[in-house]
Amino acid sequence: MTVLVEPPALSAADRLRLYTPEEVIEMKLLPYTVRTLKDAAYNKRIPHTKVAGKICFRLDHVFAIQQAGEVDPATLGRRRAA
Repeated sequence: MTVLVEPPALSAADRLRLYTPEEVIEMKLLPYTVRTLKDAAYNKRIPHTKVAGKICFRLDHVFAIQQAGEVDPATLGRRRAA
């Protein structure tokens, strides 16, 4: 069973601040290229926000993307119950 961790407590300003894909990569919040991040957002594979047609990310989006990549070794190789 994968245990999801709650994101750290953030202020309202921190929760609402939007980051461009370039800022997310520059700050090394995710281990992707800008192009990979944009492509994943355009294809609706990762959470994001669009403002005036531009892709942006909040810190909770970044946290959700990180959590989606979590692997639990205890369940590795097991199938879900049908």
